[in-house]
Amino acid sequence: MTNARLAARSSGFTLIELMITVAIVGIIAAIALPSYTSYIARSRRAEARTQLLQTAQFMQRFYAANDRYDQDRAGNSILSSSGIPDNLRKSPAGTTPMYQLNPSIAASSTSSYTISVSVSAYTLTMSPITGSRMASDRCGGFRINSLGVKSITGSGITSAECWR
Repeated sequence: MTNARLAARSSGFTLIELMITVAIVGIIAAIALPSYTSYIARSRRAEARTQLLQTAQFMQRFYAANDRYDQDRAGNSILSSSGIPDNLRKSPAGTTPMYQLNPSIAASSTSSYTISVSVSAYTLTMSPITGSRMASDRCGGFRINSLGVKSITGSGITSAECWR
């Protein structure tokens, strides 16, 4: 009878054991979640930088074909809907965008996504979309000009840290 009572008693978990397990899982989650969100933010920034660099390459090819950045040989503006391809205007290109380059509303109060183009120079800015998960990112937007100078629109962090 004592063996049966002992077997019945040791078949489950005690409340203390369960609480210790919950505490350990909580500590691991508290450490892992910020690391995971930081990793996701870095990957989204990398996608935005890549998209911006591809847009800069497009601008260089456009210049090589037209001898100017602002319009083609037929007089069509690079800012028109047929200028910069749609797949270069947002990042990531295939899913819900987190960053956007929007040349048609450069001076709008509803947007901070700008492109500045002249005959011999350009500045491209890929900025986080308002309301997206990257809207409050410390790097802000990524900027590159026709000379290849890279900068950011955010504050509290260096441009070199965000562009690496």
